[in-house]
Amino acid sequence: MKRTKLICLPLFVSVASAVNAASFEVASGSKFEISGFTKHEWSRSFSPIHVPTNEQSNYTIDNRNALTKPSVTSVPQASRNSELSIQQLSLGATHETAGAVSVEARMTYRWRSSEAFKVFDVADQDYIAGNGTIWKSDLTEKFLGVSRPDLGSLKFGTLLSRSWSRSDAFSFPVGLSGAWADSGAGFAILPTSIRLTSPIWEDGSGKLTAEATLATNNKNSAYSSSATTPKAVELFLQFSNSKNLIELSMQSASGAKQTSFGKAALVGWIGDPDSIAGVPRNSGKPSQSVVTLQGNHWPNPQNMLTWGVRRSQWSGSAASCTYSQTDGYCLFGIDPGFNYGPENTNYVGYRARTMDTMLAWSHYRGLYTYTLGGIYFGSASSDNPTEWGQSNSALHLNLGISRLVPEVHKGLRVSAGTSFTRFDNTGPAPLSMPNNNFLGVNPLYKKHGHGATVGLTWAF
Repeated sequence: MKRTKLICLPLFVSVASAVNAASFEVASGSKFEISGFTKHEWSRSFSPIHVPTNEQSNYTIDNRNALTKPSVTSVPQASRNSELSIQQLSLGATHETAGAVSVEARMTYRWRSSEAFKVFDVADQDYIAGNGTIWKSDLTEKFLGVSRPDLGSLKFGTLLSRSWSRSDAFSFPVGLSGAWADSGAGFAILPTSIRLTSPIWEDGSGKLTAEATLATNNKNSAYSSSATTPKAVELFLQFSNSKNLIELSMQSASGAKQTSFGKAALVGWIGDPDSIAGVPRNSGKPSQSVVTLQGNHWPNPQNMLTWGVRRSQWSGSAASCTYSQTDGYCLFGIDPGFNYGPENTNYVGYRARTMDTMLAWSHYRGLYTYTLGGIYFGSASSDNPTEWGQSNSALHLNLGISRLVPEVHKGLRVSAGTSFTRFDNTGPAPLSMPNNNFLGVNPLYKKHGHGATVGLTWAF
């Protein structure tokens, strides 16, 4: 079995190389394409990584160790070495009529593994319970679209939000994709959505495009009749000229399971099934929003400045568990909640808002690209009496070098980088981070850490 896993990568690479030239057009004028990428990384932390066990973190309601913090001597250390493998495959078809109307269909799926040479392992995002057929599985994209240059476009189906996909597009070339795009209050996968995009407006200063997306998903009603329907609205503006690319995305969601994992899918909140000693908590329906302004500036062809500013806001959401009617404690967790208070307030959620910024520089020299960038995760404004990370902030820096390898394939790039992270306080990570170990060092026990990563990405 291990031998099979090891030979999968070169087999996939050879197939990708062949597929790169396999896009074709049939006699009717319809075009078909297969595209995607495979990514493989090896990382090493130069600092100890302390990770409390599920029992030590009381993970059912306290995955940030805000309520409980075990001593560092009792917490096991995770391996300093880690690996990552991601594959994406997209199947697309387009047809243009004599009236310049184009019809498009696309399906995209992503796989992820914690072993660098293990490919096509499990879904990158597991957001559909009991998925079976490919059509009902955890697809990243699955949509139909129609467009005309003078009228714009309309898409319907499973779409990637601009809040995540565009943040990923800006931050990936500077080695900050995971840290910037995967954090904050946004949702990435919009399971049932409709998107209207304007035609391109152009004058002497540049080009402008506007877009609006409405999204929803099924209720998560397995535990409670009060489950809510998740809904999201996203507005997107893009301006470009010869020197700048500037984008503004605004996403607002309600009734969804609250998170600061910007790559999460829009899934429903389970409602409020909890009761302690028979007294309902009556927790309010959660909501969250994110506004991101980001862009690139090219002073000359050899250099690029990348920047971003993001404001995230959460209503807060209580941890949802099945409580013991006699002892009044959580037996098992079914929703970890977000920015909740102490037990004596029934873990009620507290509103919070925070600002994060990104700045990076890229220099191009032949086949080589040199990058230096950083992200500042700001402290949050919140009235929560429990320290849930709202008082913490962090600076994350990354220095990288990459090279295109056209000698093998025009889509192959190898890269290496080193990173440094420093937290302002010892305690739970800033609210914009999905968890305490998001950047490879746990701020509960250590305020700074650094590491290195090497990898390759093959796009086709």
